[in-house]
Amino acid sequence: MNRYAFSISVLISVMVAFSPLAVWQVFMGDPLYDSLIGPSFGELPVLKAGRVMPVSSASADVLKSLGGKASASTSDGKISSSKWLWRLSAEAGGLSSEKIMRTDNRDLQKILGVEGRYYSYDDLAKHYGQVEKAAASDGNAELAAACAEALEKGVAYATAVNSFAVKVPGQKSAVKGIEDWRAAVEEASEELKSAKEKNRAPEESKLARAAAMLSYYRDVAGFENAYPDASINSINTGSGYATPAEVMLDRKASDMSVNLAKLYARACDAIAGGDREAAHAALVEINGILSKSGGVSWLRLKVENFANAMSPFFGGFILYMFALAAFGLSRIFSTRGEALKLAGSVFMASAAGLQILGIILRMYIQMRPPVTNLYSSLVFTGAVAAGIGVYIYLKKKYLSVGVAASICGLMSLLVAINLPYSGDTMGMMRAVLNSNFWLTAHVVTIMVGYCGIFLAGFIAQARLVSNIFSRGNFGALTGDTAKTVYAVLCFALMFTFGGTMLGGIWADMSWGRFWGWDPKENGALMTVLWTAVTIHAKCMRLCSDRIFLGLAVVGNIVAAWAWFGVNLMGVGLHAYGFIDGGWFWFFLFIASQVLTLPLCFYKYREIPENAGGEAAKKI
Repeated sequence: MNRYAFSISVLISVMVAFSPLAVWQVFMGDPLYDSLIGPSFGELPVLKAGRVMPVSSASADVLKSLGGKASASTSDGKISSSKWLWRLSAEAGGLSSEKIMRTDNRDLQKILGVEGRYYSYDDLAKHYGQVEKAAASDGNAELAAACAEALEKGVAYATAVNSFAVKVPGQKSAVKGIEDWRAAVEEASEELKSAKEKNRAPEESKLARAAAMLSYYRDVAGFENAYPDASINSINTGSGYATPAEVMLDRKASDMSVNLAKLYARACDAIAGGDREAAHAALVEINGILSKSGGVSWLRLKVENFANAMSPFFGGFILYMFALAAFGLSRIFSTRGEALKLAGSVFMASAAGLQILGIILRMYIQMRPPVTNLYSSLVFTGAVAAGIGVYIYLKKKYLSVGVAASICGLMSLLVAINLPYSGDTMGMMRAVLNSNFWLTAHVVTIMVGYCGIFLAGFIAQARLVSNIFSRGNFGALTGDTAKTVYAVLCFALMFTFGGTMLGGIWADMSWGRFWGWDPKENGALMTVLWTAVTIHAKCMRLCSDRIFLGLAVVGNIVAAWAWFGVNLMGVGLHAYGFIDGGWFWFFLFIASQVLTLPLCFYKYREIPENAGGEAAKKI
């Protein structure tokens, strides 16, 4: 073993793994909002879309829905999502001119009067009427969809403004607003009581202020209730979570929720005034109340906050690219080939480790099995495929296996990162999926089978491509690779078949029938049948090793259709798995597999060592 190459590659892996954390803490993070050691505003618990999470997750979710990024670029520079959300709530309209919303539709850009993809809430509000009209129009479907999406972003922004405090228009202080509301309610109550005792009509002037504030708070609360998934419930009531507007309207609000509402208002005022000491003091008091009340899993909040900062999937993505680069360079620079292969194996193993770490953290945060939605299925399948590939590579030292394992991990993270935004990736599931047992028994089982199919397909593809660049007789390597692919496909068939049968049992329990020829069910059946055909062809020696590898590559196409193709169709009972768009990338992947298939007919003709030598072998 080249100890120098090993040490350098380990050091690089560690640096890449912790680089997002270092960037977060040193360059973009603010200790008041993003500290991972002491108390921070980003660590406070809130309820969003049915899940309790730290502010850092809720704020990142809002920003992703607006512009696709988990941070905000403002006139003061790039800031974390937590700081952006607190400033938004503290300064109300102070950030409304920042261009953080994104659209790729050029017609919508013209309506909003902006140059480029980004626009502000003020831009949307100024042209709201035109955007609303275009969203309801039947003339241009793409523009209508873009405008509808822009309106949804406006809703997300408007609800986020009142996340931690509510200010009646004209009020500059959130604390003063609470005091004015209490005074107005007390004044109105006394006037109504006095009017009743004296049997007279109440004076409207003494009721007007309370009526105006009541109307505003009801409008805010009604707006939040109309869009529950967009609203951030930040006030812990002891029995759940509520928005500041709901606490203001609740006559029977607990003392804890009232005190927390005041403290959140104090924090907002301090942030708006730039008083960091006062903001920190309010934060300490909030933490004290929440710690005494119980019911808050601080460890889980800290773990999720840490995972947000570390971003293990991003580190894994970078290391997979490093691994592919090292493996590729090992073929070019033969004198350094062994050292580069060693570095590639370290990068690959480290990337798989980071991906598995990210999955473990998600499981702890959710208290769920590793696969709960399309996003988690991607990262899980890639991690398992990469992990198995690392094991096979370390055992057999086949470069094609290392390349295939790295591609599996890289592509899974690449697709997961670029999935169309559909909300919190750890959000609450549909009722039919809300079963830890069946999520483990069916979903995890069949996804392990899919990972085996893709790993086998990519190993086969890497071998077929490598044959073209082979400097010698590649027959032995092709045969050994075929044996490896055969073993992986047997593993995959066992899990895909078992997962499909378990899915039928689950369907019978949930929908009253074992099999309904649903597109997703048909896709799973296609995968099982094609894998069985491929294994049968090899076992019965119906084809050469090269053709067998080609059949394994076709398995990638079949599995991709079963996994993604039926989702793109948008039909069937598996509505929780639908995704919008993506046909172009799906067919691009299919094309990449199809273009590999002719390589299975590529043969190596051995040149005889002497004129009387044995005829060349055809492999």
